[in-house]
Amino acid sequence: MISFWGHWRLKTKLLFLTLFTSALGISLVCLSLIIVENENYRKQLESELHVIAGIVAEQSAAALVFEDNSQLTNIIASLKRIESIEQVCIYDSAGYIMSALESQDQRPCPELSEQQQEGFVGDAYRLLMPITLDSESVGQLFLTSHLEVLRGHIRTFVGITVAIGALILVALVFLALRLQRIVSEPIFKLSDTAEQIARDHDYSLRAPVSGSDELGRLGQTFNEMISTIEQQNQRILESRDNLERIVDARTADLSLANRELESFSYSVSHDLRQPLRAIEGFGEALEEDCGDQLSDAGKDYLRRIRAASVRMGSLIDGLLILSRVSRQPMENEAVDLTELLQEITDELINIDNTVPTSVKIQPGIRVVGDSRMLRVAFQNLLENAWKYSAKAGKREVTVTATRVTGGYTAIEVRDNGVGFDMRYVDKLFVAFNRLHAPSEFTGTGIGLATVFRVVRRHHGDVSATSEPGKGASFIVKLPVYPNGY
Repeated sequence: MISFWGHWRLKTKLLFLTLFTSALGISLVCLSLIIVENENYRKQLESELHVIAGIVAEQSAAALVFEDNSQLTNIIASLKRIESIEQVCIYDSAGYIMSALESQDQRPCPELSEQQQEGFVGDAYRLLMPITLDSESVGQLFLTSHLEVLRGHIRTFVGITVAIGALILVALVFLALRLQRIVSEPIFKLSDTAEQIARDHDYSLRAPVSGSDELGRLGQTFNEMISTIEQQNQRILESRDNLERIVDARTADLSLANRELESFSYSVSHDLRQPLRAIEGFGEALEEDCGDQLSDAGKDYLRRIRAASVRMGSLIDGLLILSRVSRQPMENEAVDLTELLQEITDELINIDNTVPTSVKIQPGIRVVGDSRMLRVAFQNLLENAWKYSAKAGKREVTVTATRVTGGYTAIEVRDNGVGFDMRYVDKLFVAFNRLHAPSEFTGTGIGLATVFRVVRRHHGDVSATSEPGKGASFIVKLPVYPNGY
């Protein structure tokens, strides 16, 4: 009902409500008039019949005493001229019928020994009146009148009332069509102005305001609201221009910073490597040419210098990789992660197979991302698993993938290595933070920070769980794409 009503135009709604209310009011008035007229006519008919019966009873009293039937017949015969009277019966004091005006259906006069219903009974009005002479009852008068005249009068009255009501309703329709414009026109103008503003985004338009009633105040409020929106829109445009200028400036600063970072990376990869190669080369030459002249302490110092130069080279390589995965553009594609992990595993086995190793990789793992970055991330994860499980009797590494809620694929890399204390898990993916001493396991502390950067650039997440001595589990969550795993 609400949806049906909601599709009507405002003009139609106003007209319908006006006509419905008017028609309902006219109908109630007409019905009330019909009921009142019916009741009044019944009372009038009843009063007239009582007067007629009284006159007939008064005229029949003497004839009834002298049992003059001819006189009684003449008196009753005069009632034939009254169309509404259907039957008249005159009884003597003993209840015998002295004279009667028979009904059209030849219905006999009722016996007075039986209780007679009086008043409006069925389709007739019945009246039983005593006939008296000098305050002494000499007989009874029974009179019956049909109600066809009453019904005809009511039908005529109903027709006239309906006709008048219809004429009034037609006049109200004409008047409503004229007057509804007083309410609908300002609303239509306001609606047209709102539609034009929404279509053209021209906040300089204003709705016409007429009067100071509720519709006038509505138009004024609408115009004030549009003025506020226009001012806010102007401020937004000014703020946008300012923001664009700020963004342009920040972009220029960022471009300059990137160029400086690229210069720094070039300097690190070339300028710093050259002295490191010199240190490593002269250290090796010193050990080969002058090793016999050095004491055991000198040889130990020389070994430490060469180890530090190697470690410095590894740090430089790690920093370059970390910088590269943060800056290089993404090239997303479908990646067979199972095949990629198997290639990395084969390389690690070729490098270090001193410990019996069991690697289980779930087949059919497919993701969408930059294959070069994903290789760097999972190579670091597998190298960690390889390194920290080297002291176990048998190295066991397992890689599985599952779908998780939120539209992600969770890839878990689990090992049986030494593990770590979960109290320090917040430091795990921060550059240069290491949870094990260099004397236990070599490393730069940059690998997991690189994993974190790569996963973040893929809009994913990485987490770790572990217990000391019970291995570690690293879970990488990557978004699922329509063509991905």
